[in-house]
Amino acid sequence: MREETVTVKIDHPLGSTDEDNPSIVYPINCGYVERDYDIGQNGELSRQKAYVLGVDVPLDEFTGVLTAVARRKDDANSVWIVVPENIHYTRQQLEEMIYFSEQYYDSFVEVIDDEIWDGYDSDEHIIGLDVKRSQAKSLPEGVYHVVVMVYTITKDEGKILVTQRSRNKTYPLKWEVTGGSILKGETAREGACRELLEETGIEVSADSLIPLYEFSDARKHVIYHSYINLIDSEIKVKLQIGETMDYKFIPYEEFTEMVESERFVPSEQKRYSRFKDIIDKKIREYI
Repeated sequence: MREETVTVKIDHPLGSTDEDNPSIVYPINCGYVERDYDIGQNGELSRQKAYVLGVDVPLDEFTGVLTAVARRKDDANSVWIVVPENIHYTRQQLEEMIYFSEQYYDSFVEVIDDEIWDGYDSDEHIIGLDVKRSQAKSLPEGVYHVVVMVYTITKDEGKILVTQRSRNKTYPLKWEVTGGSILKGETAREGACRELLEETGIEVSADSLIPLYEFSDARKHVIYHSYINLIDSEIKVKLQIGETMDYKFIPYEEFTEMVESERFVPSEQKRYSRFKDIIDKKIREYI
């Protein structure tokens, strides 16, 4: 199969109950794609079951990208997984989001046209190995990929931008700073600029980013780069469908309280705790 744009007609919207088992509430939108190249003997279009991920509201219809397929070993039917354009999930994330239904089948997720990263050694030298996004949790020993974080700070009031994760992501509804993995061929700074643009609509140059901290995590096979992005004042942020639900600019004191609370993404909490003194000193230079 290949990645393509499809339209899903929703027959079980997010929040609806299952007609056969009313105790089951759908946490995502589910429906079908009419396949005009597969017409049955009665002349009706064949219906391909589909999950819609990355949308936080009930839908009647949705046009998105076919990104993966849930293949059931003990069932002739498979289920397409459709997401908004430019939204990417790891195989593990996809499995988590459709577990409510797929737990009743012996199934596996096949990712289509997986996002590709460069593989690095622990000293951040490219080793010539392409890494698929879906392999992030199972990289070989000695192979790393690069993750970036960006702390956006206003110059006038010293406020920090935080965004709230979508309901369909891991750590749903928790808050975080901008971040993500860099793509094949990108530098850390270029990847940070792209993530910032995709998740917030803020466009900056790579040279304008201020280094904050960096380190290698051998257990997670990740090399982290963190930056500060300075803007003059608060602006309207363009949220990324399926990724972020809300945003706010908060004073630094409130930010430190949030990071150390249950409202923040745990993985970033740990990095913040580890580099708290460095982060605090650097950020206070600009607020």
